[in-house]
Amino acid sequence: MAAGVLYVSFDGVLQPLPFSQVVRVVAGLSRRGLRYHLLSVERAEDLDDAKLREAVHETLRSAGVAWTPVRRAGTMGTPRRAAAIARAVTTEALAIARRDDIALVHARGYQSAAVAYALKKLLGLHFLFDPRGYWIEERSGPGGWFSAPSSYAIGKFVEQKLFRAADAVVTLTDLQAADVAAGLFGPPPKLLEVIPTCADYDAFRLRDDRPEKPLGVGRVPGAVQQRLAGKIVVGLVGAWNATYFTKESLALARRVAQSNAQTHVLVLSAQQREYRTALESAGLSSERYTLASADHWHMPEWLQWIDWGLLLVPETAANRAKMPTKLAEFFAAGVRPVFFGCNSDAARWVERAGSGHVLRSIDDSELDRAARTIAESTADGARLRVAREVTEPHFSLASGLARYHRTVEACLAGTPGTLGTGSRFAGALGANGVSRVR
Repeated sequence: MAAGVLYVSFDGVLQPLPFSQVVRVVAGLSRRGLRYHLLSVERAEDLDDAKLREAVHETLRSAGVAWTPVRRAGTMGTPRRAAAIARAVTTEALAIARRDDIALVHARGYQSAAVAYALKKLLGLHFLFDPRGYWIEERSGPGGWFSAPSSYAIGKFVEQKLFRAADAVVTLTDLQAADVAAGLFGPPPKLLEVIPTCADYDAFRLRDDRPEKPLGVGRVPGAVQQRLAGKIVVGLVGAWNATYFTKESLALARRVAQSNAQTHVLVLSAQQREYRTALESAGLSSERYTLASADHWHMPEWLQWIDWGLLLVPETAANRAKMPTKLAEFFAAGVRPVFFGCNSDAARWVERAGSGHVLRSIDDSELDRAARTIAESTADGARLRVAREVTEPHFSLASGLARYHRTVEACLAGTPGTLGTGSRFAGALGANGVSRVR
């Protein structure tokens, strides 16, 4: 029997986003001949949903992936609770590794990397670190786990230990890869690869006759279809939180609505009460916007109705290593991204695709300029096709699986890789507040 890979995720795959970014990846890699066992931490209420649990289990089982879910009641909001869950996951991981001839731990995120670090020390397993961002920076703000200088120093020390122990590192951005390759966390790993948050380009159909809409088809409710028919639809997709510049996004949406009577704002979010209050405060009348909630699995159909997607993201130290999940889906579906912030890597891809608009700032004059661009836009199917063709080699699930497969096989074989220390990972070391570990 071939040596196995244990994928550890503290993000529950019964939630839509981890399902997309974890289940589809491990299932795809399993179908390519790798033997995967998925160990994930799941919310109790999700595990108690028998229909949902069985649907995910069947997806994994049909691909040959074993799955061990660890039940989590409540949140992991305190270090003590997180440590208790980490102990339970480590105990389960050790049992799986010994029973299933595991040779490599594929760790998603820092908490999973701590589990992989323990298995490497105890059992000598290889370790692939898939950090998904800069976790210490994410939690170093006011009230965060690492907000105090002492806790931040401890966090950065542990972070360095995890990166140093990894046989391979997969980053979401060239910027983080440049940090790793240049020694921000100590000696670089043998293998370094960039794989962004990917979208299944086969699932998202490119409709180049925008702003015409696919009336009468799909799961989008008929009442919503009628409100959006014949309109230039500006979309906000996602939760109401500090991940996005929500206030500025709504201010931009209001400007577009004022500039062109044929525009309509579509908000896809479960937090409809919060958005309704904010939309009314922004001065948008109820006739100019629609609030809806959409399952992640149905997103390919919903994106057929959006012409411009707003992605205004704070440019923080943590976001240097992030790639907005919706960006790949926008490219695949022909949605034109309106982008600000996050990091220069993401902005560069929007510019390279050529279908969207990148804001230089989020002050009033720049919001006005972006609103005019959207309000005066005309359908250009050729531009949408080019954007999809340009981005597919980097953002498609198929491309991501190929790069993961190559990296995992090299780890299992113990093959040293070639670090991309040249122009591919060129970037300003430590920009946006990320500090070197000393």
